[in-house]
Amino acid sequence: MLPRLVRSRFGFHVVEVLERDAGTVPPYEAVKDAVRQTLDRQAFATALRQYVQLLAGQARLEGVDLAAADTPLVQ
Repeated sequence: MLPRLVRSRFGFHVVEVLERDAGTVPPYEAVKDAVRQTLDRQAFATALRQYVQLLAGQARLEGVDLAAADTPLVQ
């Protein structure tokens, strides 16, 4: 197997895969809290982004390019 070139924030790295193990799917009960927390964070981030877009749509901005919204129907 040939090494792979992997890019990270620190640069490029040569990675050689020597062995692979088959993964397993954990039971829902084991991951449900982590899934809920992730979905909560995503929903909060989306709501915050939409709120900032609404505020930017109502503001007079100079020198800043924000994605502003004129209506509360923000996607």
